[in-house]
Amino acid sequence: MKTKQHLIKDREELLFLLAEAAELEHTAMCSYLYAAMSLKQSTEEGVTELELAKIEGWRKQIRIVAIQEMRHLNLVNNLLSAFGSAPHFFRANFPIPIGRFPANLEFTLAPFSESTIQHYMMIVRPLEADVLDGSAFRHLQHYHRAIHEEFLSPSAYDYPTVGHLYHKIANGIDSLAERLGHETLFIGHTDAQVGGSLFPLPGLFSVTDITSAHRAIESIVLEGEGALGHSEDSHFARFETIAKELNQLKTARPDFEPARLTAVNPVLQKSYGKSGQETNITHPLAMRVVDLGNCLYTLMLRTFTQVFSPNPFQQHIRTEMAKAATNIMYTLMSIADAATRLPIKKEGGELRACIGFEIVGSITQLSHLSACEVISERAFELVSAIRALEKEIALPGVADSLESVAQNLKMLRPSV
Repeated sequence: MKTKQHLIKDREELLFLLAEAAELEHTAMCSYLYAAMSLKQSTEEGVTELELAKIEGWRKQIRIVAIQEMRHLNLVNNLLSAFGSAPHFFRANFPIPIGRFPANLEFTLAPFSESTIQHYMMIVRPLEADVLDGSAFRHLQHYHRAIHEEFLSPSAYDYPTVGHLYHKIANGIDSLAERLGHETLFIGHTDAQVGGSLFPLPGLFSVTDITSAHRAIESIVLEGEGALGHSEDSHFARFETIAKELNQLKTARPDFEPARLTAVNPVLQKSYGKSGQETNITHPLAMRVVDLGNCLYTLMLRTFTQVFSPNPFQQHIRTEMAKAATNIMYTLMSIADAATRLPIKKEGGELRACIGFEIVGSITQLSHLSACEVISERAFELVSAIRALEKEIALPGVADSLESVAQNLKMLRPSV
């Protein structure tokens, strides 16, 4: 599919499209993690030892892809920082509103299945490749995001693959560097960017010039989203391998089900205007566990945001904030696993709950003088909630882990 190229006209439009790229990477990461969370974890759930070994392999591969999506999100935020912007960790809550992305890119929190994996392959397909979508993804909404070149406001546009979006951004960087000048375009604070010394993500680096900007975009694209070809460890190839192995096991045993019957787009409150795209949680305990998970997710994002602050924190505080965000993420995974063991409906049944990756509060940057204290205070509140839940559901080590994070942040004080 050929699309007419419209050059990015100014910095405002460049930052606008990079923010969309950040939301896209973030949304995809949540979708992948959700599928991994739904996978069964023992032979007591109706799978054989051989099948469980395959399931563990799929969980590992999907988590690798999700971690790489986190790296992509961080690289996009480094690009935003390089051009003078704050990081963009916000994204729309599921179900994703119509028009947030092109109509052909549908993102849903769905359990692991043949259809879900086929959907992932469609999303990360190589440029110009023709890949069918999963049967459960019906694309009932049809719309066109038209470019309004006469507007001063930046506008979203349609792109057939994620790679096309990144190629437009790359071309825009080149044209703006030529028009504004290199030093004027790359005006951001280099110290606000994040590299491998803060997060143990291979291939994470700072963006300081045209060369490193193109390197960042190329690494994102070639790792799976829109590459002209794909290597054995690209996202597309990983999902393709999973699809083939799943098909083999289903052929050998047609009633093989690798995942728990997890709901699609679980929500604590009805999303008005999106009827039929979400599953309301009504089981009292499941509601409390999912609410806690969403609060942890929001706290994790707020902590990440401080690490990327355009007015950088002192290095020792950034390092501790990065560690705290990572530890909160692991706590979140434990809560998500607990949720998938609970019925989603008050009346019971086989349908399981899971966290909905809902942003339930502000994730904006905090004052340098109070950031550690504010995050620590919230973490202690969530520790108390976990302690209360432990009386009703097993959460081994979760409260202690989060309490350690809260204690460490409480002791941090910026030097004046």
